[in-house]
Amino acid sequence: MSTVRAISQALPERGEAVRGALIAAGVALLAYYGIGKFGVAGLLAPAAVVLVAFMLRRPVGMMAALCAIAILFEGKDFGLLSFGTRLYAQAYKGMTPLDILVAITLLACAFNVIATKRRVFIPRPLVPAVLTLLLGMISGIVIGSEHGQSLRTTALAEHVLVYMLLLPMVVANLQVNRRQIMIFLGAMVALADFKALLGLVEVVGHYGPSIEGRSTLTYYEPTANWVIMMALLSICAALAGKVRLPRWMPLSAPLLLACLLLSYRRSFWIAAVLGLLIVVLLGLSPLGRRLLLPTAVLVAVAMWMVGSVSVQSQSPIVKRAESLSPTKLEQSPEARYRNDERANVLAAISENPITGLGMKVPWAATARTLSLENTEGREYVEVGALWFWLKLGILGLAAYASFILGALLLSWRVWRRSPEGPMRAFGLASLAAFLGLLPIEVTASFTGVEARFTVVACIQVGLLALLAKGAVPGGATAWEPAKLRIRRRGPLAAGNWR
Repeated sequence: MSTVRAISQALPERGEAVRGALIAAGVALLAYYGIGKFGVAGLLAPAAVVLVAFMLRRPVGMMAALCAIAILFEGKDFGLLSFGTRLYAQAYKGMTPLDILVAITLLACAFNVIATKRRVFIPRPLVPAVLTLLLGMISGIVIGSEHGQSLRTTALAEHVLVYMLLLPMVVANLQVNRRQIMIFLGAMVALADFKALLGLVEVVGHYGPSIEGRSTLTYYEPTANWVIMMALLSICAALAGKVRLPRWMPLSAPLLLACLLLSYRRSFWIAAVLGLLIVVLLGLSPLGRRLLLPTAVLVAVAMWMVGSVSVQSQSPIVKRAESLSPTKLEQSPEARYRNDERANVLAAISENPITGLGMKVPWAATARTLSLENTEGREYVEVGALWFWLKLGILGLAAYASFILGALLLSWRVWRRSPEGPMRAFGLASLAAFLGLLPIEVTASFTGVEARFTVVACIQVGLLALLAKGAVPGGATAWEPAKLRIRRRGPLAAGNWR
């Protein structure tokens, strides 16, 4: 009996020893492969595997980290935090470390849904966008391969479109409570303030690219300007809705405005003005909603008149504002190139209106001779809707329109149906921002084209879908000093954000 008992006690110990030996052998093999592939840095391969396994178990944290990383780290033109540019360096066939982070985030969310045995939630306003985009991506791969491109090249070229296809869905299926959402919204405003401060340091220190000959701009890339504009619109929407904010939020509005102004991005100026107009009119009274259209027309006329008046000033801001004049727009080389490009793109679309040209297929300058030639400019279109139509055919155009309409509908529902003041403010600000995105993408293509902007915009749409479905569980919502507190005054009170 003693022998049998000793054997039975030794078996678990041997099992643990075998598992330990297998793990040690796996770590050694992984380290050996890493050294052979990456040199001494390959010794970190086992730690990287452990880190990835840890991240896969934290879907909410990964999503928040992905959003923060895409906002915080700029491209090579930004003089501060330059080490972050490695996130956007091409590693293989256009793929970047940012793509790896997105893939890990998507896997973490998928594993969480499978582990908790939850039904996948697909927001109805986004169903048309998902279906048309998926079919359009398949069409873009097939048509591109018929024009001589390899299937692998055309498929990899659609990696940013995969963000647009999946990120809103996975965010809408996260398990979060009100406290987490409130903290996230407050953190995004704080991060926007930090970005605005970095942008002003960039200007004062002359670290970034120059504009109008001598002045340095804050941010040329769209992501930072979008986040700063969203924070400014959210603060204004909260004030219009009588939401009590922490003192630092309204006090940071001049900082945000100064950074946006010194970006010299005229399209974002126009979007911010229209967005603020929409927020004020819709947030204050029902009468403002009826005056929205005529007021927008008056603002457009006023902007045209201001741009047409000759102002004797050497200020770069005044020069950029003057350049909004139609006569000066026609005279600028960039505007002439944009008009020539648009004519050639429309000619290419007219020849292939249903299928488009496909991915990785450049358009040809058949309608007009280009005034200048941009690097890889034949695969880019400076109008977002035309880019989708050219690359993915008529399905791509439908996908783009459906995505914007879906985002607007979700924003409207969050603004009108959420009982919490901060969430209502976020919905109204998103409604104004996505309406402002339309004039922005008349001069450049960002959605589905620029990786960082697509990540942030799709996470925002997913969060709107999460709030619109009205199934966010409760939880502690106090924020003192790092938490948020909501106090209701009546069934549909605006609420407080403290």
